[in-house]
Amino acid sequence: MSSPPPDRSSDPGHDVRSALASLGLHKGIEGSVLSFLQHQIRDVIFVLEVTRQEELHYRFVYVNAAFEATTGVPPGAVVGKPVEDVIPAESIALVRAKYRQAIDTGQSVHWDEVTTYPTGTKVGEVTVTPVLDAAGACSILIGSVHDVTERHRAQAHLAELEERSRLALEASGSGAFDWHADSNQILLSNQCSRLLGYTAEKLDLDTSRMRRLVHPDDLLDTVVSLRRIRAGSLPTFSVEFRLRHLYGHWIWLRCHGRALKDDAGEVSRVFGTLSDITPAKDAEEMMTRASLVFAHSSDAIAISDAAGRIVMVNPGFTRMRGYDEDEVIGRSAGFYNVDLAREGQHEAVRAHLLAAGHWRGEIWSRHKDGHLIAENRSVTAVKSASGGVRNYIEIASDITRAKKDEELLWRQANFDSLTGLPNRHLFLDRLRQAIKGSHRGEHPAFSLLFIDLDQFKEVNDTLGHAFGDQLLKEAAHRLLGCTRETDTVSRLGGDEFTVLLVDMHNLANEDAYVIERVAREVIDVMSRPFHIDGESLYLSASIGITHFPGDAVDADTLLKHADQAMYEAKRLGRNRVAYFSPAMQERAQERRRMSDDLRLAIEQQQLHVYYQPIVHMDTGRVVKAEALLRWQHPERGWINPAEFIPLAEETGLIFDIGEWIFHTVVTDTARWIREQGQTIQVSINVSPVQIAKGGDSMARCIAFYEAQALPHHSIVVEVTEGALLEHDETVEARLRQLAEHGIALALDDFGTGYSSLSYIQQYQFEFLKIDRTFVDNMKTASRQLALCKTIIDMAHTLDMRVIAEGIGSEHEATLLRQAGCDFGQGYFFHQPKTAQAFEGLLCSQAAVPDRG
Repeated sequence: MSSPPPDRSSDPGHDVRSALASLGLHKGIEGSVLSFLQHQIRDVIFVLEVTRQEELHYRFVYVNAAFEATTGVPPGAVVGKPVEDVIPAESIALVRAKYRQAIDTGQSVHWDEVTTYPTGTKVGEVTVTPVLDAAGACSILIGSVHDVTERHRAQAHLAELEERSRLALEASGSGAFDWHADSNQILLSNQCSRLLGYTAEKLDLDTSRMRRLVHPDDLLDTVVSLRRIRAGSLPTFSVEFRLRHLYGHWIWLRCHGRALKDDAGEVSRVFGTLSDITPAKDAEEMMTRASLVFAHSSDAIAISDAAGRIVMVNPGFTRMRGYDEDEVIGRSAGFYNVDLAREGQHEAVRAHLLAAGHWRGEIWSRHKDGHLIAENRSVTAVKSASGGVRNYIEIASDITRAKKDEELLWRQANFDSLTGLPNRHLFLDRLRQAIKGSHRGEHPAFSLLFIDLDQFKEVNDTLGHAFGDQLLKEAAHRLLGCTRETDTVSRLGGDEFTVLLVDMHNLANEDAYVIERVAREVIDVMSRPFHIDGESLYLSASIGITHFPGDAVDADTLLKHADQAMYEAKRLGRNRVAYFSPAMQERAQERRRMSDDLRLAIEQQQLHVYYQPIVHMDTGRVVKAEALLRWQHPERGWINPAEFIPLAEETGLIFDIGEWIFHTVVTDTARWIREQGQTIQVSINVSPVQIAKGGDSMARCIAFYEAQALPHHSIVVEVTEGALLEHDETVEARLRQLAEHGIALALDDFGTGYSSLSYIQQYQFEFLKIDRTFVDNMKTASRQLALCKTIIDMAHTLDMRVIAEGIGSEHEATLLRQAGCDFGQGYFFHQPKTAQAFEGLLCSQAAVPDRG
């Protein structure tokens, strides 16, 4: 029996010898090579057997002695084992892929492999080479591993050092540069490029381009420094300059560097760093500005420590407060505060400071000499990094003058400059506050007194405005004496005053009595004589009273109703009190409706002119007429002029109505004179308002009159004594203007008002009309007749002719004729007639011869 083949699996050199034999090496050479691989080469040598089944399998068939020295694994634990049992799991996938690459390409494959063995983690440069048989198939892989662990560690350490240096530069905001003197090229690190705004590309410069980027103000110093560095006189240097950023703005850079010389002693390279110091420069400039502001500010600035003790003040502080610096250092601000001295105020401000870090407000302080200063002050808490207060900065501006001006403006806006009483603005504000207080339950109700001084306008016009002002001041003083401190006494304007009685709820059931008492006391004190500039005057007051909420629930309506009640007091005879009532409201609404109707009456020709003939007392012939206005309302019929003329004066409609009457009368008179050939005079009643305020309207009337070319004094303008009582220079000028244009003047209702010879002397009246109150029921030897005779004699003495109104009987006509009266007017002679009827009267009279 033949003996079995010897077992070669325990012989580590068997497979490698077979591999070498397959390469055709001689046996002598084989031994020496194996010995060299085994003992002399320090690199790991390994041989793998490659088998093919479903996939490639690799088995160690040889490793040299260096394998154990490198990995700590003996060859016996490796030879004969598949690679999966020897190579760590984290590396097996890479290893198999590289083995396969070598087999597929038939070429050696190289790679770096990091593997952990008992001796530690190793980094090796691995090479595997396929051994091909005659058929070109690979059954053997020979590999080597060169241990580069220490070199790898050194490179990693160097890379770490470089990274640390880079991070340190970047963390400091600095970048590195390298200037090559021979080429003038300046190589910049990425951080340097980023400083200048270049992030997507590397920026390399030369010195000429660098100069173009330097700020013009820094260029000379920079160029000098570059020359000194290149000349070698600055081996180390630090310079600062501005460079233009990619986006166009300037940035401050600090350049630190060292110059390196070559063997010939010439500067060859310059290394260094560039740092962006723009924030520091900005902060420095800000500090400079802050120092200037601190030194030159007109505001008072004080810096205190955390305990509130002053450590620094500026000159503005000493100017504003009067204290020198050495008088305040070390003291707290409390010694000059006034407002904060009140209990709890200082603590409240301090608490707000600690919570919000800032406080601002208006406050009063005291100057060193004692006078008060109104100031606008702000205090800011400056905190340390730990969050604690380090300092307090106090800035104050003097607003004393502004506060005084503000107070003056407030007083001017809210108080009457003449009497010192609250004006209309402040009164309405307090009235609305009283209404709100009632809604809040502060008081259930209150009352309002509206006071108007009777006859004040006549006194003011007669004695002058200065006299009237003194009277108003005295009236205001008397009103204050009639009221309580809780009441509001106001002057609305002119001679109108109000009294607001709010705190009535404190007097329980006596409220009504208190209101009446105050009103009666006002009536009483206003009736007492006013002694002003040696003159004694007697006035009276009319008072209207309204109650909240009974008479109105809002301020405007309540005041309007009080005004209406005051006019009711005047209507009842003045010098009395009237309470607002629904009847007053109804009359006011009726006046508004009539006002609207009157406007329509003008447009719809509801107004008519009637003519009442005036006869010559001796002949009985009609020689004159008075134009009378009549209104025929479409629903209410004929309306008395006494009802709507005052309303027309209040609303301003009197001007339109007056012009229409004048045009109508002048047109009718011109027609009668032309057609009848008779001399006729027609008089027109003119309202005092038309004379005082109707300048444009009167001018148009005069122009129309002149255009008709009527005989002199064909038109007569009648004015009442009331118009003259309210006269001023304007009234006098307009009456004179009428006379100058050929219009005669007549003084109407003489004896019913404040008759004065001064009026008759001052104006060129041609006629004087005796009021019907003197004529009505005149008897022989009566006082009425005596007064009429006196008036007639006076008028004739002054070259005026007399017209008696209201003659209703033959007896009255006879007595007036015997007294020397020139003309008569009344129902005894003729009633008012339409223009057509009056024209017929003139025609019939023309047919009868004149008996005179």
